[in-house]
Amino acid sequence: MLLYLFKMKFDYTATLVKDTRGKTIKRPMLELELLNEKGESVLTALALIDSGADTTMVNKQYAIPLGVDLTNATEVDVIGIANGKVSTRTATLRFKIKQTEDELVIPANYVDSNNVDILLGEEIFFDKYKIKFEKDHETFEITKAKK
Repeated sequence: MLLYLFKMKFDYTATLVKDTRGKTIKRPMLELELLNEKGESVLTALALIDSGADTTMVNKQYAIPLGVDLTNATEVDVIGIANGKVSTRTATLRFKIKQTEDELVIPANYVDSNNVDILLGEEIFFDKYKIKFEKDHETFEITKAKK
């Protein structure tokens, strides 16, 4: 049985990108408070909730301010974010969803790519939360479950 601890509704975030009809593209994005290894807030950033991503991807620019050492991190090649394979380094990402006090530490692939800022993928994140996308209403809902 699942016990739902909280439920929050968010609006899609407008981007600078237009679709084929010239309409502004809006995406399901969360404001995250990024934390260093001591649990101290370092900065805030927007993260795209990406149900098509198996794992969380983070631009490597965040590693230094977060104190994440990628020097000896496991190297993993991924596909789907550019042409062919892209080399990443696996470490953790520690954060809070800005509107909550809920803290997560999840595995993430740090990548040097202009195409990626932060993509919250399915691994761990989708295990902890039920995500309900309502594109027709330009909203999405996150419900935290305690298993």
